[in-house]
Amino acid sequence: MKSHRFAILVGMAVSAMLLISNTQLLRAQVQGAWTLTGSMNSARELAAQATLGDGSILAAGGTDGTNILSSAEVYSPSSGGWTPTGTMADAREDFPAVTLPDGRVLVTGGLGSSGSVLAGAELYDPASGTWSSAGALAVGRYFHTATLLKSGKVLVTGGCTVSGCSAFTGESELYDPATNSWSAGGSLGTARWRHTATLLGSGQVLIVGGSNGSTLNSCELYDPATGAWTSAPSTTYRRFLHAATLLGDGKVLVTGGNPFRTALAAAEIYDPSANQWTATGTMTQGRFAHTSTLLADGTVLLTAGGAFRGCGRTFCFYPTATSEIYDEATGKFTAIARLNQARYYHTASLLGDGRVLVVGGASNLRQLDGVEFYVPLTLAISPLSLDFGLLEVGLTSASQTITVTNVGKSPVTFTGIATNGDYAQAANCPATLDPGQSCAVSVTFSPTAAGTRPGSVTLSDNSVGSPEQTIALAGTGEPGDLAFTPSSLRFPATLPGSSSAPMSATLYNDSAAVVTVTVIAISPSNAFSQTNNCPGTLAPGQSCTFQVVFTPRDSDAPYSGTLSVTNSGNGSPQTVSLSGAGVD
Repeated sequence: MKSHRFAILVGMAVSAMLLISNTQLLRAQVQGAWTLTGSMNSARELAAQATLGDGSILAAGGTDGTNILSSAEVYSPSSGGWTPTGTMADAREDFPAVTLPDGRVLVTGGLGSSGSVLAGAELYDPASGTWSSAGALAVGRYFHTATLLKSGKVLVTGGCTVSGCSAFTGESELYDPATNSWSAGGSLGTARWRHTATLLGSGQVLIVGGSNGSTLNSCELYDPATGAWTSAPSTTYRRFLHAATLLGDGKVLVTGGNPFRTALAAAEIYDPSANQWTATGTMTQGRFAHTSTLLADGTVLLTAGGAFRGCGRTFCFYPTATSEIYDEATGKFTAIARLNQARYYHTASLLGDGRVLVVGGASNLRQLDGVEFYVPLTLAISPLSLDFGLLEVGLTSASQTITVTNVGKSPVTFTGIATNGDYAQAANCPATLDPGQSCAVSVTFSPTAAGTRPGSVTLSDNSVGSPEQTIALAGTGEPGDLAFTPSSLRFPATLPGSSSAPMSATLYNDSAAVVTVTVIAISPSNAFSQTNNCPGTLAPGQSCTFQVVFTPRDSDAPYSGTLSVTNSGNGSPQTVSLSGAGVD
């Protein structure tokens, strides 16, 4: 473990660890929930992550807890699996990755093996899966930032220059992909590390917080047009290991951080047009070393990170599995589903289909290879399952209702609503369900056979992340109720070779459903025979009559037999027991 990270942690609470198999398969997607997906080939903490042009995700470097890594691998959103790719020339952790306009990925600096601070930069080419040199920084550094400018150049700022972060830099540098070269980018007013850098709509870059030995609340702006750094208004709170996210309206949301023996729950918003900070809602969980991701509907997902609690006379930091959503329109944070694994120092990426992929990190002194994704909640469905209980075959139940509400920020367009199994639906849902609007789906059950009859309702739509929602349906078919009266016939003694007078048995359909008679049998057929007036189907309340005749072969022993009738809704036949004896 790295002393420079644990220097900010006074203690660590121990909690249960979820072990995730390397062969973990992609599970069914559920809106508003976290789902485990394929584990990485290596555990990674403090790694770099970048989105490639085809929507796949590159994870490179980091530490597995024993070694600093040079390996890299690529995640496929369609398969949910990871594939190893080319290896970097240098093992590194605590470094950023930037996807360039031509699709290549630039990584810079980082902390290398044996505590060496790296100046080297490398380029990853997705087409070949290989790395090549991108020159070297003038100042080796780690825990720095790298920002893609509108010009296509990359701005690298700040960072630690010695292992343990006892020295740091304010120097910034510019990488030009066209010439594969570096140039000076001016100097920050305050040297810092573990700050955030956000590209604004104006093309300027906002630097927030970090540390220069003490946690900072100072902010700075870089202007690419002039190459100059200027002071910006300070945040209310000192922030270190915080997160910054550019909102859809061009403002910047800053959340959490660890100023000193605490995990901040306070959040602030920077307005570039007014050049000022404004307090916004308080997070449901103080956190640091977390991720903050802008979702397709304009809300922000905050994921996991370090939390704080008192431990007797000490202060304990621990990883959390909590997550929450920030809505700028209301200024509120709302707790949502918990991750499957508590973690911090992880990475997060927005996938092309609107899901958010969270990768690696650490939990309870262990680096993680576990990966999971969040599917944004667009449609709230209540209930998520229906049980129709026991119903006679051939009948139709009363309807049960599913309520569907658009809780997202964008309209939802339905492409289909369908049932399978012994179920039917009728919906009053419009083609497009506007935000806040609800509609109802009514479902009925008509069992076609006895026994358990599973089914489902599937909503197909354009919801972000999960375009199909499934509501489970359950019901049990009850056999149609056939009954014989009487249930037995006893014939008088009869001379062998002659036939008795007929005896009658009536078959009744006492159910409320039509019953189809499929098999009529009598045994032994050389002693008993039958005729009947039964139609192929018996309507509810209808009956038919069987005439049974006894014809003994000899007088040596008593005879016994069975008249049976099987119907389509019941595998067990209805029977009449038969008995008689031959006499000389």
